[in-house]
Amino acid sequence: MDRASIYIEPLNIRARIVKPQPKGLPVINLSFNELPWPPSDAVQLAIDDSASNANLYGNPSCQLLREAIAGKWALNQEQVICGNGSEELLDVIGRVFARTGDEILISEFGYIQFPIVANRVGATLVKAPETGYTTSVDALLDNVSDKTTVVFLANPNNPTGTMIDESELRRLASSLPAKTVLVIDLAYGEFADEDYCGSMHKLVTEFDNVIITQTFSKAYGLAGLRIGWLYAPEWMIPALYAARGMGTANAVAQAAAVAAIEAFESMRSRVKIIVAERERVSRQLSSLGISAVPSSANFVMARLDNGSAVSGGVNSADALAVHLYDDAGILVNQTREAGLEKFIRFSISLPEHNDRLLLSLADFVRH
Repeated sequence: MDRASIYIEPLNIRARIVKPQPKGLPVINLSFNELPWPPSDAVQLAIDDSASNANLYGNPSCQLLREAIAGKWALNQEQVICGNGSEELLDVIGRVFARTGDEILISEFGYIQFPIVANRVGATLVKAPETGYTTSVDALLDNVSDKTTVVFLANPNNPTGTMIDESELRRLASSLPAKTVLVIDLAYGEFADEDYCGSMHKLVTEFDNVIITQTFSKAYGLAGLRIGWLYAPEWMIPALYAARGMGTANAVAQAAAVAAIEAFESMRSRVKIIVAERERVSRQLSSLGISAVPSSANFVMARLDNGSAVSGGVNSADALAVHLYDDAGILVNQTREAGLEKFIRFSISLPEHNDRLLLSLADFVRH
């Protein structure tokens, strides 16, 4: 039987533990890099108010949200586009600037959405080697060719949590050909430094080929509503709008994001707790003989040291993930990317959740 042709290469779906928790413990999902708190009262009120009018479309251009974003960071609102999470906007960028025969360049362990975008548009994915699980600007520049139309870079990166400093980003932007678009994804930027995201916006003003993407899913705790935004040079905006779906940012998400910006200090206080816990957990991991890659995000990627009681091979990472679920009801991410098979990745959560994780890890190492 003849069937329609498939033009997108299928991608493997990551396996996740789905069996019932053996001890009947409540499951703590640390695999999605989510914030552990529910929305603040002000944000929840905005969600409830908007949901009561769910029969009405949200503003197609996200006018109020764009005004709030522009006002908070002193940006030109006409250069701001909102979408259904930053993932949608990354896809929009790919469709605008890349086609079959073009190359999309990323770092070796770049965010999984970048290869997905390349796959969707039929572009060739090129990976530049990293140093110590960290992006190398020199390696990226060495891999730029006449066919490179887009460079995607998450900073801090997912799944590694590592980042390069602003001077290196500026060096990358200044060294790329004008015809190559540099996309800097700041999904975890708030966990790096409280002023980091604001300083990154300046790159869009200084360079005619730089786009910044951000999300309300992580630091703002609105992952379930899927709302993100980009800031791009003015000349790109009409084409990006043409590729964006009409009304993809729903009304509830828009209202929640506006309220979240107005409650900015609440976000910052929560981020400070996560950062402090990230440092505490990383120190404890070291004492257990578990190597944690230095993280600037709200998660940690770690593996067992070779000298520990259990080998740090691929099977032990799988065994560790199963142990954490069976023993403590904790779900972690099993990194499947080539070169990261020995690692697990887990979100930094509430202190009591992190303590449960550490106790279970200690039990695994002892046995």
